[in-house]
Amino acid sequence: MPKIFGLILAAGYSSRMDDFKPLMLYDQKPFIEHIINKLAAVCDEILIVTGFNGFVLEDSVKVIYQGKPILKKMDFVHNKDFAKGMFSSVQVGLKELFPEMQKDDYVMLHLVDQPHISEVVYEKLAHKARNSTRKVILPSYEKKAGHPIMLSKSVVEKIINAPASDNLRDILRNFHDEISYIEISDESIVQDVNTQEERERYLK
Repeated sequence: MPKIFGLILAAGYSSRMDDFKPLMLYDQKPFIEHIINKLAAVCDEILIVTGFNGFVLEDSVKVIYQGKPILKKMDFVHNKDFAKGMFSSVQVGLKELFPEMQKDDYVMLHLVDQPHISEVVYEKLAHKARNSTRKVILPSYEKKAGHPIMLSKSVVEKIINAPASDNLRDILRNFHDEISYIEISDESIVQDVNTQEERERYLK
């Protein structure tokens, strides 16, 4: 059976939020804890890309999961060039995972600012990945693509070999004939919590 690797992008400054997003609380738990718990239910391994406040984040996650089995399937990689933007973190994380991937494996790429996506979204994506040959699997809400996204090994290889000046959206456009969309009734897949206003609007 294909493996699914969870990849959480948690390297940014969180400058628009004026707070450190990974450890902000939603429903009495840090954003990243919600995400890890839901990824752990469908992923074989989880990799967290750190950057700004990297040591603080890594130590906090290890404290949260101390003595718990989830910690054994989790690892961290630091993006020293996190200030260059999200694509640099995507490349760092995927480069770390690529040597472990087999032909039919997928990476579930997750933003740290979406702690409120429902469990059923992860289940549907994982089920599709284990029963699909498509190179990219995207959740869609009212015909708008969202996150998390599923990337096959061939797409991962394309991303890690791309120039640093590229971006994920343009690379995925090259695979438009190989994308499978899953229509989801959960609007949270297209809601990024980047500001305090969005936090109040989306995380009710």
